Amino acid sequence: MVGNVFCGNVLIWPAEASHWLNIKAIIQELIHRDHHVTVLASTASLFIKPGDVSAARFEVYLVPFGKDDIDSLIKDLIMLWLNNKPTTFTFHRFYQELGKLVRKMHVLNRQKCEGVLASQDLMTRLKKNKYDVLLSDPVNICGDLIALELGIPFMYTLRFTPASTVERHCGKIPAPPSYVPASLSELTDRLLFGERVKNVISYHVQDYLFQKYWEEWDSYYSQVLGKSVLFHLSRYPLLTHDLCRKGLHHVLPLQTKDH
Repeated sequence: MVGNVFCGNVLIWPAEASHWLNIKAIIQELIHRDHHVTVLASTASLFIKPGDVSAARFEVYLVPFGKDDIDSLIKDLIMLWLNNKPTTFTFHRFYQELGKLVRKMHVLNRQKCEGVLASQDLMTRLKKNKYDVLLSDPVNICGDLIALELGIPFMYTLRFTPASTVERHCGKIPAPPSYVPASLSELTDRLLFGERVKNVISYHVQDYLFQKYWEEWDSYYSQVLGKSVLFHLSRYPLLTHDLCRKGLHHVLPLQTKDH
């Protein structure tokens, strides 16, 4: 078939560190295919720097914190995992410390959101550019909210969440904890009794973290959108079907253990 093909105008809402390397590869491929790409980067970005991708355009927005705050948070997360990797006896302490870092991350994340959404000049420029889609790393919360304010669709760059929390609660994929290993639990589909216990705990811990820390965004999303919404449900409507389709590939049995 022969037909007309038009280049797209893509807005990027990235995250720092290794997540930037991931989305950077996507950006380079989009540019290679002659799409126009604009990257939103804060004044405190460590790795996301104007000119890092020569053919991409960067929109830099102001935030009330510095690069040191981002650097400190990333180092604390890495050291927590290296020095306090959770075991059966230490997971409670690990998640207590992780919760403190997640709260700090959310404070910085919300300030980044406000750096974009509260800037009338920036939002006016973004609307004038008439983007076709926003590509967002969901680790950096708010990409969906920016897309909704611009009236454009959005896509996420990650295919799963820890313990498949979003896929289970929003996408309703079948994931019985006694059978399906939780994402990032390092377990396989051949679970011994002790591993099944660990798996059940993994699911419940991730559910608790999801409800406790992510539901704090409900009021912010409701304020920006001008109506009452549940953040953890409202941000995923466009990927629910995709998560289910991909999730089923991983959770449905391909083989059974011989007895």
